Amino acid sequence: MKFKKLRNKLADDLEIPNNVVSDNFEMRLQGNNKVIVENHLGITIYENDIVGIKAKDQTIMIKGSKFKIEEINDYIVIVKGVVEEIKIITKG
Repeated sequence: MKFKKLRNKLADDLEIPNNVVSDNFEMRLQGNNKVIVENHLGITIYENDIVGIKAKDQTIMIKGSKFKIEEINDYIVIVKGVVEEIKIITKG
């Protein structure tokens, strides 16, 4: 628990978002054609109609059509296409 408080204080002191130093992901949806996931752990599925993105204790499943990865790096994934459904599957 002390480590979590230290990470939050560090993020505040450096004026960076808490999710950058935490294990949590952040997801934003722009309309129904772009999904932005920050603090991911990689892609688990990448097909024309489904994209799976791994987070610490969850997998984000994006269903729809015409998917393309617009950007991916160690921190962010941007998926473009026609988004019809987003499911968050929790381990456990």
